Amino acid sequence: MTRSPGQGGGTTAVVPLRDGVSGKSRLAAVLDAGARRRLVRVLARHVVSTLLAADGIDRVVVVTADPVFTRETLAGLPVQVLEQPADRPGLNAALEHAREVLAADVVGSPSPRLLVAHADLPALSPADVSALLTEEAPVVIATDRYRSGTNLLLIPFETGFRFRFGVGSLAAHLAEAEARGLTARVVDRPGTAVDLDTADDWSQLPDEVRAAVGAQVPGLPA
Repeated sequence: MTRSPGQGGGTTAVVPLRDGVSGKSRLAAVLDAGARRRLVRVLARHVVSTLLAADGIDRVVVVTADPVFTRETLAGLPVQVLEQPADRPGLNAALEHAREVLAADVVGSPSPRLLVAHADLPALSPADVSALLTEEAPVVIATDRYRSGTNLLLIPFETGFRFRFGVGSLAAHLAEAEARGLTARVVDRPGTAVDLDTADDWSQLPDEVRAAVGAQVPGLPA
């Protein structure tokens, strides 16, 4: 069962969320700015709701440079919203800030873990999340469909593990785990492998997922 925001222990899921203006720019050829903003909202609510429904997740925290947009997007969901400092831009800095802020909440908890989940995984299910949490390795990486990126990352909370999201992040996170003497396992599941950044990503989604997202975001290809 998911705990209320602010309670420590177990696994904390952190979702980085960009603002609704710059997000999904690579879909500009098929969606106008308003539709892209709507898409960001739909995907973020799906990912956060999925994490809240997954066994083993104790709380969900969203870190963002645009807390007003984020609170509007996630209204009604029991999540904690952290504002990313303006002087610490970028995805990896946002995650490091979240870990620093949340560290005090897990003091004394047995084997606390941190799960990073991107906010644009339209096929993600609670079963996918539970599958990551039950892997018997300290570091678990759910790769993208190209087996080069990282869509979800599970790590021990207090290891000093450096976030290395960006181009080639799968290899970078595997190297980081090795450097710290941590066993890593790579997970490749349909629900974790496809994010939604491009029209090609859209075409790779299961029909039922495309139907569900398309019904909420007019303008996406059939």
